Amino acid sequence: MDSICKSIRVFCYQLKRELLTVRTKLLFLMVGIFIYSNIEPIVNFSKAVNIKVTPWAFSHLVNDFTCQPVFMIGLIFLLSNAPFRSDTYRYIVARSGKVEWEIGNLLYIFTMTFLYTSFMFLVSVISLGTRISISSNWGKIWGTLAKTDAGMQFSVKFIINDFIIGTYKPLLATLYSFILEWMCFLWLGYLIYLFNLFAKRAVGVIVAGVFILLDIMIYNSWVESAYLISPVTLAQLSTFTKGNLKYGLTLEYAFIFFLTGIMLFIISTLIVANRKDKIYE
Repeated sequence: MDSICKSIRVFCYQLKRELLTVRTKLLFLMVGIFIYSNIEPIVNFSKAVNIKVTPWAFSHLVNDFTCQPVFMIGLIFLLSNAPFRSDTYRYIVARSGKVEWEIGNLLYIFTMTFLYTSFMFLVSVISLGTRISISSNWGKIWGTLAKTDAGMQFSVKFIINDFIIGTYKPLLATLYSFILEWMCFLWLGYLIYLFNLFAKRAVGVIVAGVFILLDIMIYNSWVESAYLISPVTLAQLSTFTKGNLKYGLTLEYAFIFFLTGIMLFIISTLIVANRKDKIYE
């Protein structure tokens, strides 16, 4: 029980300290502006046709070829200073213990990635402003943008995915997209933390950057089966088309991939924490 309390104190300390940094505030501001700028043409189209729009932009934003890398790079920026060692590090780890320190930091990444994903979703809804119409259906706006070239006429910057609209109910699509995006953020976040911790430099940032670019690299030159190891690809509902089933790209596989990776990263981090070397000096 004492170890749990110490880990929670470390988590609270890191959350309070990191959440209030200029870097975190700047990131959220920039991501918010980016999402708003992408939603604004949807609002303009809604006004032009005098039809309100349902609040289901999120699943399309995180499935877009351009938007998704921006969100992922934002995550790297958010966690680039892992393993979060400030001037008070030696004092805190001496009182809490190495394992408790790492568990607290892992809880911080778990929470921060959830907050980041939630912020993206909330901004995608709030950006619709007075043009929003609450409905459990996709509505005419999303259907029209997915099936016609109206988006080009109004300079819509992201793709409205017809496969998602035709395959999933909006609430389910949003739920799946939210969970997949969060799990991808968490997977990359724990990867960054583990590699930065072990190497004592920003190696994790570089490795995470490679994984983020993997989706684009495979699309341009590699075989589609390589998507099985691409976290950004597996975070997108549009990946799970019938044509990709032959490669094993299913929603179930994506959840297993993320959960397995997250658990391996956690276990590896705790193993490193138990090592008696100079990592904690």
